[in-house]
Amino acid sequence: MDEYLSTPQGLRGTRDHDNMAPTSPGSASMAESTPDHQDMDALSQISADLAAISASMLTRKDKAEMVAELRSVIREEIEAVRSNLTALEHRVDDLEVDRMRQVEDLDNRARLNNIRVRGIPETEGDNPHGMLTSLFSQLLGDKAQSDFGIERAHRALRAPVGTDYPGM
Repeated sequence: MDEYLSTPQGLRGTRDHDNMAPTSPGSASMAESTPDHQDMDALSQISADLAAISASMLTRKDKAEMVAELRSVIREEIEAVRSNLTALEHRVDDLEVDRMRQVEDLDNRARLNNIRVRGIPETEGDNPHGMLTSLFSQLLGDKAQSDFGIERAHRALRAPVGTDYPGM
């Protein structure tokens, strides 16, 4: 840029000044209007700064690539969130099913017409319904009915070893 702003010393006197407009008494001559060395350094620095800024500016292609990369990252993150939500949904569904089974079991065990029979030994593969029907038939003898109206029969949960539950 300096080459365009400065006039080489050898060319100063070669121009034809007769074709130029006469200088007015208040205007500076051409020799007086040329930038001095400090101005040239400042202009060189500004020119270098502008070149550095323009080199560091993003082009449309750079911006498009950045947007595409950002979209890709966002898609990956959304897919990760979706997969986590799906996994959580399955866990919640499993918990709801288990909870409903537990509630139904507690409801069945808490009916008002329950009969608890204690002292019957537990054998592997036994049928609580059949065992209770047989026991009641033996106890009632001639008064026994063929069907006692037993809806459900199941074994009670055992107490953990070393604990005493009231009424056991």
